[in-house]
Amino acid sequence: MGYPVLAIDQDEKLVQEISDFVSVARVVDCTDIEALREAGVANSDVAIVAIGTNIEASVLAAMALKDLGVPIIVAKAMSEIHGKILEKIGVSRVVYPEREMAERIARVLTSTNVMEIIDLSPDYTMLEERANLQMIGKTLSQIFEFGKRSGIIVVAIKRNEHIIVGPSSSERIKEGDILVIVGETKEVKRLIQE
Repeated sequence: MGYPVLAIDQDEKLVQEISDFVSVARVVDCTDIEALREAGVANSDVAIVAIGTNIEASVLAAMALKDLGVPIIVAKAMSEIHGKILEKIGVSRVVYPEREMAERIARVLTSTNVMEIIDLSPDYTMLEERANLQMIGKTLSQIFEFGKRSGIIVVAIKRNEHIIVGPSSSERIKEGDILVIVGETKEVKRLIQE
């Protein structure tokens, strides 16, 4: 996306594989604060700790980044305990990629019309849903019972090559339409189950 990226790893083969995709790739022990400083990591705005199998190395790397003063640190956690340790040492954001992806895929696979689902926060979810037969020909007002159902907003309709942003409640759904919906997570889950 145009930002300079420094990638580091202890494995020279992995560093060589990533070197064509980043600004700089170096063989560095990410748990060694002096080696990180020499590599220029202290000048970073954001650091991502993507160590998955070695929890000790993950925690030590995160601590070294904190000591170097990197303002934003995102770290991958393999378990709840690993995540709690990362949070306690001050990591900005802990992610559980395998668990998060598994949950997303499970939700998409359990609904025939859901194309994508993204948790924006614990309370709000975005959903891309293909219009089903019951929706075709009806207005958004008829489908979502505007006024009766709160917590759901249709922010866009993808229609062929066009996108209708902020559609009116009188917009009629056509075959092939994809609705982009944002709403309270509990309401979106209820919508998926209908």
